[in-house]
Amino acid sequence: MVTIEQIRLLDKKVHSAVERIGLLKQENQSLKSKLEHYENRISELERLIESFKQDQGEIEQGITNALDELNRLEDDLEESPSPSTVPAEEASSESENEEENEENPPSPSPSIVQTEEEGEQEDSEDTNSEDTAEKNDSQTGELDIF
Repeated sequence: MVTIEQIRLLDKKVHSAVERIGLLKQENQSLKSKLEHYENRISELERLIESFKQDQGEIEQGITNALDELNRLEDDLEESPSPSTVPAEEASSESENEEENEENPPSPSPSIVQTEEEGEQEDSEDTNSEDTAEKNDSQTGELDIF
């Protein structure tokens, strides 16, 4: 037969089970809420990542385009330097040279390749011109220190 103590013990166990179930329901609801919050946050971060990837691609494309444009400009400058890139002093001296060249036609440029005899002749001419310059300097009283 069932005693009163057994019924009280059973009642106690049922109450603790009900309390436990209530706490588990609250915890379950709390966990579901956190899960929903985290899923929303994950979605938001994924959108940000996609946006950053797209921006990254646009930035890389912009940098690539800028570098290509700089390379084209550099190539253009190498092919034909423009007058605007020449400093003012050089430009004025070039215009003076052009005026002189119009009056005096250009003489043929010396050959780059020299034979040994031509090199020796030039060396002797240089020595002779230096000796002459030293004599002239000594006559005028000037010192040539260079």
